[in-house]
Amino acid sequence: MAYVAPRKNSSGEITSYQVKWRLGGGRTAPQQVERFKDEPSAEVFRDAVKAAGEQWPAGWVKGVGYVEEEDLDAQYVFDAYARASIAARTGIEEHYRHAILREYETYLKPTFGTADVRSPKDFCKRTVGAWVNAMAETMLWSGDKRKPMSPKTIRNLHGLLSSILKEATEEEPPLRARNPCELTALPRIDDDGVEAGDEDMTFLLPAEVEAIAVQFRVPEGAKLTRDKYATGARWGEISALARKHVFLEQSYGHPKVKIARAWKRKVGGGFYLGKPKSKRSRRTIRIPLSVWQGYLDAGLEDLGPEDLIYHNGQGDRLPYWMYYGWFMDAVERAHRAGTLPAEKHPTPHDLRHSHAAALISKGHSLTYVQRRLGHESITTTSDRYGHLLPQADDDAMETIEESLHPGGVPVGAVVLPAQAEAGDVRRVYVVHVGAEVEGFWDLDHAQAVAEQLEVDTGTPALVEAWSVQWWNRQVLHGVNKIRHRIPERVLVWSVGPAVYGPDGAEHVLRPEDHEPRSLMVWEWEELYTEEPAVRRAEWRPHGETTAEAWGLDRAAVVEAYGAARADALRVCSMNPALRAEGDRETAG
Repeated sequence: MAYVAPRKNSSGEITSYQVKWRLGGGRTAPQQVERFKDEPSAEVFRDAVKAAGEQWPAGWVKGVGYVEEEDLDAQYVFDAYARASIAARTGIEEHYRHAILREYETYLKPTFGTADVRSPKDFCKRTVGAWVNAMAETMLWSGDKRKPMSPKTIRNLHGLLSSILKEATEEEPPLRARNPCELTALPRIDDDGVEAGDEDMTFLLPAEVEAIAVQFRVPEGAKLTRDKYATGARWGEISALARKHVFLEQSYGHPKVKIARAWKRKVGGGFYLGKPKSKRSRRTIRIPLSVWQGYLDAGLEDLGPEDLIYHNGQGDRLPYWMYYGWFMDAVERAHRAGTLPAEKHPTPHDLRHSHAAALISKGHSLTYVQRRLGHESITTTSDRYGHLLPQADDDAMETIEESLHPGGVPVGAVVLPAQAEAGDVRRVYVVHVGAEVEGFWDLDHAQAVAEQLEVDTGTPALVEAWSVQWWNRQVLHGVNKIRHRIPERVLVWSVGPAVYGPDGAEHVLRPEDHEPRSLMVWEWEELYTEEPAVRRAEWRPHGETTAEAWGLDRAAVVEAYGAARADALRVCSMNPALRAEGDRETAG
């Protein structure tokens, strides 16, 4: 039931009054709070909450007060609400905010602009589904061709709509009971119906890259294609290279390229030179001698330090649309010449994918590829290119072999072909995680996990190579515990623990324990979950009972924490440790 709670400063002086209640009056419902400067105002509002059945009074806006119905309706028109949501987003660059707003105005506003963000009729599974279907039928220009909007683009737009409606469910008071976007089935990126080359990565062999390069009508385009394949750089990065970024390393004389900037869109149009995509995107990579010689042949030494290497013919930025047109024309000519397989429809970005594929196919580690491509996370590299590893087929064959022998494969029976010749059984690469160990078939996976653990803890993680026999003796469940991939790592919200004595009195260890906090959790850790929220009330050995909650959704975790505390209060007097302690006292 709603009540007034005075707020005091460190001197004990009352500075404000809060009205607190649980939405709808339920014991486990989310707690609501509104603040007032004086006690009479707080008491009037408390009574209004009670009269409304422990709900926010109609027409009341948190932190504002009662609002005229006309003004209240205006702020909940989807167009106004969506623009306010986009304007308030933090941690994004202004050009990206401008791009989001442009997508909203083009694809969301025509359908939902005049809708009421609170309305279950305006926003429901049916209306959102109809909009998704309309987007799937929308034709967009891709180069000089019109194509249906890709599943990936639809997912991005749907994500924008979902983020706005999710914000409405998290308002105080909530404007909506649920987010209908969570009920929508989206087009799959890997559907058979997707046009070839529209979504899937296309991996080109070196000869196929050259087959495209020789078909360019513009020599500068052919050289840029070869250089983009040789560096694996993103378009914004390679097109921003200046003379000062290409050099010979002094110590060993190796030619290198320093990627320190990229072209960025300006708000309102145009481009500027800014930082690359992420911190790891700022990197220095070695290039082949043939590429270095190509730079020299093209007049590298005649350029000034700030002169662009790739430009529009007048020393200015080379627009992507210009190069894209050259590239797609060369692809079409290569198809007609029969030098590029008809089923391959690459885009310029596939040169980057093909660069990674060439390295991995020759046995270079995922860690090396990650650093060369400038991926922020090894998981990105693994998810995108891990299936290209030569060992992938070996692992698959081992899995099938194990399924053919339900009783288990005899230790030492599974041997890698290269190791069989040397008479050596397969190794397990072991990462020490505190007092525990995690085993991996792939050394790159073990090293990637160890590197992330070092970033997380500040302490190097030990990686060892064990024989399968030794692993089976040391670890319960043996080979079934050895991982074939990099483990999942998710952002989890956690709150608690609340600690209760047998009489229900709460022992406050740290006030901040009652506030949700986020942390990254590996899948082998206790708090790992794929659920929105998990709650737990647990008896402790010394007679205390604790309550805590964790999960992927912050709001759901807060709600689950309230339920866990209620559970703990209900059972705290029944802790078995209390009976054991009483028995000991009686015996004494």
